[in-house]
Amino acid sequence: MKLRLWGTPAEVADATRRLVEVLDVVAVSGPSPDRGASVLVRVYLEVRLDPTTPSSATGATRAARCPRRGELP
Repeated sequence: MKLRLWGTPAEVADATRRLVEVLDVVAVSGPSPDRGASVLVRVYLEVRLDPTTPSSATGATRAARCPRRGELP
């Protein structure tokens, strides 16, 4: 699966560190500056879900509390 992180350099670095803890991160691109005068960057991650980790009930509970329009079942 490929993910794109988009934010400030600090936000993207923090999100990357957090995702490494819960996903099998295969590759991380270097930060690419956003177009124009933006201070934002993009980083692309290639990840695999860990097949040995069972799905958490926390995600289902969170979805029940905060349903999103167009959310997949």
